[in-house]
Amino acid sequence: MRGLPDARVSTPLPWDEVPDVDPRDLTIFTVPQRFAELGDLHADIDDHVFDPAPLLEWAARDEREGGEEPEPPAEG
Repeated sequence: MRGLPDARVSTPLPWDEVPDVDPRDLTIFTVPQRFAELGDLHADIDDHVFDPAPLLEWAARDEREGGEEPEPPAEG
């Protein structure tokens, strides 16, 4: 599914905000104000390079071991 009726958008979060954020609150109507208040949280993204190899290894391991596919989030 690409678009949602409430117009959610992908939004960077600081780690301390992750447990409390509700993705339904991050929309094309709310994120511009958030950006104005917090600034560009992606500004230094190129300074934090990560190797995806461990994630690919975990995915391959889970597939070999018959790990279940994650359930998509419920719409609501």
